[in-house]
Amino acid sequence: MKEKDEVNSLNKYSHNFFGVYCTCSRPYPDPDDQVEDEMIQCVVCEDWLHGRVHYDEAHFLPHTREKRSVLTDKWNYILDVVVNTSSAQTFEQIRFALNATSLPIQLDNNTEITDVVVTTVCSPTGSGFQCRCEEQFAWPYSSCVLYRACDSISSGICKCINAIPANGQSCQPISELLSEVEYTVDVELNVTDVETINYLRNILSNGSYSLALGPIVNVTDIDITTVCYPNDTNFQCRCEDQHVWSYRNCITYGACDEIADNTCRCINGIPSDGQYCQPKEVPSVVYEYEIFIEVNTTDPDQLRNFVDIHTFPVQVSSQINISAADITTVCSKDGNEFQCRCEDDYLWPCDKCATHGKCDGDANNSCACIKAIPTDGQYCQSIHQQNFSVCQNCSFMHLLSAAPPVLYEYLISIELNISDVAVINQLRSILSNISYPISISNQLQISDVNISTVCSPSSGSFQCRCEDQYRWPLLMAGKEYPSQLACYPPTTTTTTRTTTPPTTSFDVQMSVRLDKDYTDALSNSGSDTYKNLKSSIETVVEEQYKGITGFLNVFVNAFREGSVITDFVVQTTQVKTDEFAKANQALPEAMKPIAPVLGSVTALYNSPTPISPPPDILYTGNTMTLTCGPPEGLAIGTISRSGWKFNGREIKNNTRIKMTISGKQSLLTIQNVVLADIGNYECTLEGQVITFSQKGRVLEAKIQPAPIVQLQSKVNVNCQEVKQQPLDCCVQSLYKVKWYQGPTVLEIETISESGIYCIKHKYPISCDGLTPISFECKVDQPTGYKMTTAMNIFRDNIDCRDSQYGVGQQDDTSTIGCGKGQEGSKTAVCQEKKWKLIEDTCILSQIKELLIVSQDLEKEQVPAFVGNLSKTVVGEKTQVSGSSATISAIVGILNTIANVSTTIDKPVMEDVLQTVDVIIGDDARESWATLNANETRNASSELLGSLETLSNGLVGEFVIETERILLNRTRFNNSFMANLNSSIILDIPHTDITNTSITTITFSTLNNVMPARNASFNVSLFDANSNETVSDNTINAAVVLIRINATIQNVTLTYNKRNKSLSLNPQCVFWNFTIFDNRGAWDDKGCKFVSDVNDMVTCNCNHLTSFSILMATDIPPELKDVLDIITYVGVGISLASLVICLIIEGYVWKAITRNSTAFMRHVSIINTALSLLIADICFIIAASIAKNSLENPGEDYNVPVGPCSTATFFMHFFYLALFFWMLVSGLLLFYRTVMVFSHMSKSTMLAIGFSLGYGGPLIIAVITVAVTAPGNGYIRKDYACWLNWMETKALLAMVIPALTIVFINILIVIVVLFKMLRRGVGDAAQTDEKHTLWVILRCVVILTPLFGLTWSLGVGTMVSSTNKGLHIAFAFFNSLQGFFILVFGTLFDSKIRALLSKKIPGPTSSTGSNPTRSTSGGVSSFSGLNLISRLRGRRYIYRVSEATNSSSNGASESFMNI
Repeated sequence: MKEKDEVNSLNKYSHNFFGVYCTCSRPYPDPDDQVEDEMIQCVVCEDWLHGRVHYDEAHFLPHTREKRSVLTDKWNYILDVVVNTSSAQTFEQIRFALNATSLPIQLDNNTEITDVVVTTVCSPTGSGFQCRCEEQFAWPYSSCVLYRACDSISSGICKCINAIPANGQSCQPISELLSEVEYTVDVELNVTDVETINYLRNILSNGSYSLALGPIVNVTDIDITTVCYPNDTNFQCRCEDQHVWSYRNCITYGACDEIADNTCRCINGIPSDGQYCQPKEVPSVVYEYEIFIEVNTTDPDQLRNFVDIHTFPVQVSSQINISAADITTVCSKDGNEFQCRCEDDYLWPCDKCATHGKCDGDANNSCACIKAIPTDGQYCQSIHQQNFSVCQNCSFMHLLSAAPPVLYEYLISIELNISDVAVINQLRSILSNISYPISISNQLQISDVNISTVCSPSSGSFQCRCEDQYRWPLLMAGKEYPSQLACYPPTTTTTTRTTTPPTTSFDVQMSVRLDKDYTDALSNSGSDTYKNLKSSIETVVEEQYKGITGFLNVFVNAFREGSVITDFVVQTTQVKTDEFAKANQALPEAMKPIAPVLGSVTALYNSPTPISPPPDILYTGNTMTLTCGPPEGLAIGTISRSGWKFNGREIKNNTRIKMTISGKQSLLTIQNVVLADIGNYECTLEGQVITFSQKGRVLEAKIQPAPIVQLQSKVNVNCQEVKQQPLDCCVQSLYKVKWYQGPTVLEIETISESGIYCIKHKYPISCDGLTPISFECKVDQPTGYKMTTAMNIFRDNIDCRDSQYGVGQQDDTSTIGCGKGQEGSKTAVCQEKKWKLIEDTCILSQIKELLIVSQDLEKEQVPAFVGNLSKTVVGEKTQVSGSSATISAIVGILNTIANVSTTIDKPVMEDVLQTVDVIIGDDARESWATLNANETRNASSELLGSLETLSNGLVGEFVIETERILLNRTRFNNSFMANLNSSIILDIPHTDITNTSITTITFSTLNNVMPARNASFNVSLFDANSNETVSDNTINAAVVLIRINATIQNVTLTYNKRNKSLSLNPQCVFWNFTIFDNRGAWDDKGCKFVSDVNDMVTCNCNHLTSFSILMATDIPPELKDVLDIITYVGVGISLASLVICLIIEGYVWKAITRNSTAFMRHVSIINTALSLLIADICFIIAASIAKNSLENPGEDYNVPVGPCSTATFFMHFFYLALFFWMLVSGLLLFYRTVMVFSHMSKSTMLAIGFSLGYGGPLIIAVITVAVTAPGNGYIRKDYACWLNWMETKALLAMVIPALTIVFINILIVIVVLFKMLRRGVGDAAQTDEKHTLWVILRCVVILTPLFGLTWSLGVGTMVSSTNKGLHIAFAFFNSLQGFFILVFGTLFDSKIRALLSKKIPGPTSSTGSNPTRSTSGGVSSFSGLNLISRLRGRRYIYRVSEATNSSSNGASESFMNI
């Protein structure tokens, strides 16, 4: 590491390097300073600074120095790091390492790295470089233009440029690039013509914004603020509407009008600082509301204390404060009736006291308590707002007096300045939905609110139109802006008490096209050309239409380009179709003196009355009907066509939305309404003469999300286990629910959870009555939303237990609710000691709504809709992956998108692939298994078909990469070759096709989605089992979708295997959508296998679609037959051999167990044989219990849990005992070979042997059951009774001990052989060498099979499940294990053979004559009972044999040593 320079010229505090402080130049550490100093490192320059500043002694004495605190402010720095690599694999490794890094990374006490992301990837091209941005990053518009974008520029950004920026710039976060910054720009114009200013005002007032100046700059608003003009020798500067001069400018330059609110509208000069008029600040209006809240509580004192301890005002938000809170009324039950008492400073109104009666003991005249709860919802009133001094008299007067109170009615006109017509329509809708009267106080209420007049600019002037039921007096007609500011309401005659019906006027908008050249002067209402033409046309049209019934006025509204299109308005109190048709027919002839008429005259009536919204609140899932039609007095004739629009988009009939015509009205019926149906609606009715148009808005308040009640609808309870069963019910926090049992409301307690309202009722459980009980959880408001819980109470043993589904007995069902934000339920049935899911309808509410909306999706809506879908799926990916119903809905949505869309660009396809990426992940594997078991619909095939359809509509060239998907769309000439995601090599040679587009989509995890069935799949299993394939095949490579707009007959694909251990039966396949009644399967038609080399499988096909490879995961059926024969024959031989072995051991027991070594050796042999015998018997029993696919095709292969678990336990125990007794034999050999001079008694060896031989297996077997059985993971679920491997890895409890013992015995053999060889060295006799070699050979031949080394072949079958040789060898050696024990453990013993043949040699005489031997007792007297007595009772017995020699009269003794 390079040492730092002694002096750092870049450090301005370089005193530190000379050992002195930076200011006072004193040495450090300072010998006179009693305070310990500290050093601080700067994170910018990385230099070290002192924690405090030292001054000279004159200014800072040592005893007064203080330690300066370290600054705690945090500084954030963004560092760009450039990494150069030439290998894409290295880059992927870097990306993987960054994704796997846990952040933040602490560098030291003051510095940490909070985030590391890859922003930009630059790679060389043929002519230079391309720099692409990673996800969530993009290039700014300047870089896209300067360096040329290699993809589309959208919203002022791009994702790729054709160069490396010279300034070292990298991609920027999209959120920063798209964030809007608002600027106010003042522009000064020099104009000499006042008409120009008026013209500019007119343009700006009629303009629509925003105005795009470029891809990233929009003008949102333009206003004239200040107009300055010369006044004699000076200037006057006047402010436009809603703008004022500041008080300082008014004083400095002198106001030329009145100064009000410290502002003025005009000053006598142009400000020298270039300042202009500022927007006028409108003071905020404060509204005060009194809100009554009803609280149900059993402890009012607690509520009083809660209110008393709070200090007011309490701020709810930046605009809302609670100024005070008081308890006014407390109602409680007194016997069979209620009493309502007022709190301090509150009393009941006198009418309530008289109506309901005062409480007993209430002597106050003011009536503080009444004997009922008022039905009108009124509460006690404040004594400061009411006069209760004469309440008692007032009560009687209220009952006796017939004089009504005096009412005063006021008509208040309010003028609103609004620039947006949509706001007016929204205001109309709001006012029409309000219920009147509205009480403001006890003495004041609003009886009605209506819009009377709407004035709008029209060609430089104004037009004021009356709303329905309002009209102008005749003298006001035709005036631009009348002095009377509002239309008159309906008039009433007070003398006759009759109301004069209002006169309704209709403004029919007419258009006629004149064969006349259009000039710019016709767009200026102030020009002579405009005025002259307007006057001429108005004279003609008035003459033509004044004869119609109810005619009021006619005037020209505007001229438009297109020859000259004249818009005029006919005002009338009635519209009769025939009269308008006659006038329209005569108008062209009358217009000839002005100009010929082109085409026909059109008439349109825009109804000022909005479309009537639903009368009541609608909840999602219900049906909404909107009605559109002309009012009375407006006849449009027979309706030939009706049309509806939603948010400007035309609505079409579909399964959810229907448009019908009923008489003079058009009805829009929307079924299964969703929140997305909130918006603006427009209806058009085309009549014979007039077209009727009506608009309206369905507000957010009219459509609300429906209550989703979540509970366990089927509950099973064991009455002997629990005394109370909790019943939970939840709903969204907008609603409230209650538990009911019949008509009875049950007691509940509220559970606090975010976003939902939950209640709990604890129902007492008794074993007296075991009849099912039903409960209902009902929503308070709106009514009609409820769910039922059925409780099944039982007394017997529990068969199934689960934290999710609870307890139950065989064939019981349990139905539970879904998680938060989901709808539906999950139903499971209790079968074979576990809950089995049989139905899952849980679906995310957001996805369900998108599914509904997609039913009427149009291609113009696809980009926004797909973006919303992608955002929702990615944001809820955990819940999406775990819900099969949600995934099925997403597949349906994608299928709709594929059918609707004709062209697909990169942003849309990117959103689609982001969505698909979530639902094909490993987390979704179980959900897809459920979907693939659906017999009626194959969601996996539908998903792949949708993606193929979408790929056909792609336009442009681009690359899209997600975590699991790679899409590449490009063009090629003649041939094409590509390495797709480093997993598939695609080669299309010599096509003779030029400039052709090719699209490839590589899915790395589509094996989670697609079933592995092929064309030879047994169709009968669809009905017998499921839609899933058999388990013999698997998709062993990525799936690639290839689309080319040309015919290709030669394509080679090379796949990288996913599971490299599989090598059996590779099949080159494509997904055929049509076979199996359009369920689809993998088919090899047109594809052939080429090679399987170095874990790369090469295929060749003569067509293009979606390809992959299938490989066998198990041995083929024909080999299974061979293995079955080997197993059954071998087990039979083994069983017979073990029985023979035990008989022989019993027969020769007395003769061969003369010493402790021989005794323990044969004890081990007998127990080894006995353990294997019992294990093989259990194996035969287990095989008869389970069913396999070859012997029982088409049947249920699930094993019975009870019998199968019992057989598995004993097999596990006795197979382990086999190995442990082998270990006992090995340890005995080790003990007698290595520890020659050590001695151990038989009883000790027996105790150790049985403890190890049976105690060890028992402990392991019991622990395995205890750990795995509670979760139903002890045994396999199907095909065989054996330890589980897939879920719990219980099989390791057999494999690990067995292989450990095999390993120990191998070590023992090596040690024994080594010891025997060392003992043989130095003994030069040839006979001894031969004997040593014979002993070594016998050890290898006998001990190796005896210790079960052949079981190690089982590990090979687990590692390579398709290796034929390993399976055959394992089946052969292990099924004949009993035969090996008989041969190598018993028959290979020469002494046993001698005893069996009665040829045991005795000691030879000196004369060489043949000896004879007799045994006392004889072996023929051996019996099983005798064997047990010998095992238990006789120890240290040496058998003495007496022999008589013909040449010797002496007796000899010989010892049998084994």
